Amino acid sequence: MWLFGILTVASAVAVVFARKPLSSALWLVLTLFFVAVHFALQHADFLAVLQVLIYAGAIMVLVLFVIMLLGVVDDVASARWREWIGFGAVVSTGLFIAMLYLVLQSGFCWPVGLVQTVSEFASVDGADIGRSLFTTFVVPFQLIGFLLLAAVVGAVVLALDPKRPLRPGRGLRAMQAKPAIIDKSSGDKN
Repeated sequence: MWLFGILTVASAVAVVFARKPLSSALWLVLTLFFVAVHFALQHADFLAVLQVLIYAGAIMVLVLFVIMLLGVVDDVASARWREWIGFGAVVSTGLFIAMLYLVLQSGFCWPVGLVQTVSEFASVDGADIGRSLFTTFVVPFQLIGFLLLAAVVGAVVLALDPKRPLRPGRGLRAMQAKPAIIDKSSGDKN
């Protein structure tokens, strides 16, 4: 359990510090797989399968599609943000230490019934979850669907922006440059 905890945190740190968006997305896939391993180790097999299918599968395919569609370019603005990585690391480390100090000083103790709750949830079958998803939680379920649709539409709109610099051969710019068709019989371009 501790080994997978360390691997999960290490891959999550790699998500943050990866230089390329595609590398960051692939590290995120690995992080989501490790979270699924945590679910499986706590005997929540259904949640582990859902974690792999929905998050590491469908959602990450959507994220990778958007990254590839946009054809992200390293420009001057991203170079300026890289200068602030050290400052951001110092501030976030300081905030983490401050929160840890406050939690330890408040006498926080881990809830005893947490493992029992996970074990009880592991016995719930897929039909019960589906029934509650499409009855009790139907509005949040539909809102998430619309949010994902808006994200895809926004990515396509950003990719079609003519002012946005794209490298040749990447993203929609490669699809927009159509080669001229040459009629072999007459040699004329159409």
